[in-house]
Amino acid sequence: MTNGNSAEIKKNKRKIYFFLIYKAIALDYFFFYAIDSIYYNEVKSMTFSEISLIITIFSLCYMIVSIPLVSVVRKLGTVRSSQLGTFFYLISALMIFINPLTIYISQLFFAIGLALKGPSESKILKDNLKMFGLSGNYSKYTSIVQLCYAFVGAGATFASGYLYSAWCYAPIVCCCGLLAVGFVMSFFIKNEKELYKKQNNLPLHNTKREKFEFFKLFKYHTTWLLFFFSAIMFALIACSMDINKMVFQELAFSTITITTVITVARIVRGATAFGFGVLYKKLGFKSVYIVLSVLLLGVLSIGLGGLFTTGTTALLLLGAGTVLLYCTRDPFSLIREDFVMNSNGLTKRQTLLQITNLGSYTGRFIVSLVLSYILLSQSAAMSNLILLGSLMPLCIVFSLLLHRKRKINKYDVYY
Repeated sequence: MTNGNSAEIKKNKRKIYFFLIYKAIALDYFFFYAIDSIYYNEVKSMTFSEISLIITIFSLCYMIVSIPLVSVVRKLGTVRSSQLGTFFYLISALMIFINPLTIYISQLFFAIGLALKGPSESKILKDNLKMFGLSGNYSKYTSIVQLCYAFVGAGATFASGYLYSAWCYAPIVCCCGLLAVGFVMSFFIKNEKELYKKQNNLPLHNTKREKFEFFKLFKYHTTWLLFFFSAIMFALIACSMDINKMVFQELAFSTITITTVITVARIVRGATAFGFGVLYKKLGFKSVYIVLSVLLLGVLSIGLGGLFTTGTTALLLLGAGTVLLYCTRDPFSLIREDFVMNSNGLTKRQTLLQITNLGSYTGRFIVSLVLSYILLSQSAAMSNLILLGSLMPLCIVFSLLLHRKRKINKYDVYY
């Protein structure tokens, strides 16, 4: 290997790692996420049912905007879409300061941001890895993103409990500050494949986008399986994570106790995300059954701990359940994205990824809406167990069906 080649490889890897850091810090409401339900409940005087309705509105907004934004992403390009998405995240966070009405409205901006950022950033990573000769390492670098995200999130979560205790608006201020940093970083991000095509006057897309392409992909069996698999798995994981903090609040644990438990969960989540990338390379889609087992144990621990125990025993059960629950989020995303991004012969991966995202938030919309009703009469712990009993059998069924489809047709989505 020549010194020139070695220097070029190092330069390319620095570009990738810079992008991974940007993606990690602009991926979520850091500092605020860990105390969001506490803030809504104590500062804005919202009930648990009204808090669940926030998620319902966000999911509905995402369902509405995700389809038309497929064309916007294609027209603007992945880099500009990512920049604009981060800007919408920042606007959404600023609106949380005001009142419950603006909190509900902010979910529209957050949904637009997610619809722009999600598929764009996955494609930037995939394209750059391909241009740098590292296309076989998508799952590895995705795991690194999740590792960075988990540790940044862990630090922000640990600080958020103390920040909230000092001043209830301090976590939101820090959240907005970090998103502002991410927005500045977004101007230094490049999609090397798109740049190469522009410099050589090549079309940005290998195939012209068909009219109603989004809907036409639904004629394939695998598209439907991915849609329902994403809907049910994501609804169970995401809604359980939302209810989890409410269970802690029902048992009157302090804000610092709650954020400390979530900090530990995020640290373990980061280590698990990195380790799961190695496991996934060996087991492939079979690893979904491990994720389902961990998810089952986590939700059961939280539900039973919240219903039948108090004090230290409750804290241990809820803490263990929280850690297990958080450890399932990133593996699910990796399994879903890797299936889509490595589909042989598929020239519409970006659109299919949007479909699976739509499936995720369709499921979350329906389940969170039902939870808003259930929380009017049931405790958060009981609601969690009802959620588990309703969705876990469906998760298993669709995992088996998708696994069977993959074994028969490998990565061929056109079947």
